[in-house]
Amino acid sequence: MNLLDPDNHWLLLRRLDGSALPASVHALSQPDVVDVLAPRADFRGALYQLLIGLLQTAHAPADMDDWHRLWRQPPDAATLQAWLAPLQPAFELDGNGAAFMQDLDPLTEAKDNSTADLLIDRGSDSNLFFNKLGSWQGLCPACVAQALFTLQINAPSGGVGHRTSLRGGGPLSTLVLPANAEATLWQKLWLNVLPLETGDEAWRQPAPLAASLPWLTATRISDKNGVETRPDDVHPLQAYWSMPRRLRLDETQTQAGQCGICGQPHEQLYTRYRTRNYGTNYTGNWLHPLTPYAIDPKHVKPALPAKGGRAAGSYQHWLSLTFGEDDSMKVAAVVSDFNRRDGKADCLCERGEARLWCFGFEMDNMKARAWHDSTLPLYQPVSHDERRFAQAVRQVLGVAEQSASLLGEQVKLACGSSKKEPAVEQSFWQHTETSFYAAVQQLASLPQLEDEHCVPAFTQWLKAVRSQTLNLFDRWILNAPVEEMNMKRVIKARDELRRGLWRAKPHKQMEQMIKQFSGEAHEAVSQ
Repeated sequence: MNLLDPDNHWLLLRRLDGSALPASVHALSQPDVVDVLAPRADFRGALYQLLIGLLQTAHAPADMDDWHRLWRQPPDAATLQAWLAPLQPAFELDGNGAAFMQDLDPLTEAKDNSTADLLIDRGSDSNLFFNKLGSWQGLCPACVAQALFTLQINAPSGGVGHRTSLRGGGPLSTLVLPANAEATLWQKLWLNVLPLETGDEAWRQPAPLAASLPWLTATRISDKNGVETRPDDVHPLQAYWSMPRRLRLDETQTQAGQCGICGQPHEQLYTRYRTRNYGTNYTGNWLHPLTPYAIDPKHVKPALPAKGGRAAGSYQHWLSLTFGEDDSMKVAAVVSDFNRRDGKADCLCERGEARLWCFGFEMDNMKARAWHDSTLPLYQPVSHDERRFAQAVRQVLGVAEQSASLLGEQVKLACGSSKKEPAVEQSFWQHTETSFYAAVQQLASLPQLEDEHCVPAFTQWLKAVRSQTLNLFDRWILNAPVEEMNMKRVIKARDELRRGLWRAKPHKQMEQMIKQFSGEAHEAVSQ
């Protein structure tokens, strides 16, 4: 099977009317196609990354004018086929030579494994989030291709010499999407393709295809006599196609049956694959375009990729994922490209009309603890003053973080517990989410972001946080049977919580600013 063959309908796409369309990759720009369908959530995230990588590799726009032209007038199937034709020989799934996401060496003497082990959540029965594997018959060609790609780009630690992905085990991916969920698939993908003018010179340099697609050449083995692979050793495009694991499908062990993932009957199911350790070891300052990074302020240590746990659905990470945190957190390149002056947001008048899709595995070494998948709204400040906007949002988040901590601590004391209950603080983030985004949207709409202009947003936020925090305390404590309460302890804890909500540093600073510029003490924030 060749993944780029126009006659190979291995993808399942969703039309605007809700119907499913078996299709080749050349159908992704059809005007009625709005999404990718996949039998597993991690496969869906991987397919988006695969299709973005294909577009970035086959036809990266030169500049914003080029990008905008293709946004307005997507390519037809024939044009896509012409773009992808040079890549097609590299996307064979099996055969004697190069095979998609597999070692060039046939690994004939290597260890033999069930194809079920290609699934990242395979570690134990309790970790099978997406499939209960029962009687395993194998993987159909489409699902085995998705499993290979998903494993290679997310690879967790897998024992001695079994390398993690270029972004480490269980990385966070962040994709910019139109706010309209029914926007075309082409728009969803093209928003994440970077114009070459935004990258450094290395992105624009021509190179052999094998420098981008590592399965076309011998593996850069990383045993004690081998080598590490730094960004300067290969083309930057390899970030989309990184291949840390040495794997090879066993074409001699196939059978007819029902695919263990999609459940469809197939004449050819892959049942076994071979693997060997000490594959490509990606080290150094790699920056994957779809992932945010923590940056060493001294620029001595390599940047650290964010992990999937940050997609856990709370707004506490909103600023770091959408604008960054000072110089310590660098947003994904596709996000900064969307945000930049005269970038995609400005070009498309997308202010407040986009969202950030965040997803990834939360890993504990080689075991998957959870899969996280969430979307966050994207707001562009009308003022174009990103520094002041981020500073204002940081003040809002400072109040939230302190309030959540105070709530957790005082509920603990009221209950006489020795440690906090995580669900208490989580309830704060859930119940204040709407107020947070209302404050952010209000700040984003201000033509100026000096302190006095932020006062109305801060006033509403501080009022909402104080009220909601006290209500949550009551909900957690006062709904318990009265005979189980130590009322003296409860009253003391609630008084301490109220005192903290007015006297904690972030709250007090915001309150003082409100009083300074409102001209009088506002009853919502004064005590």
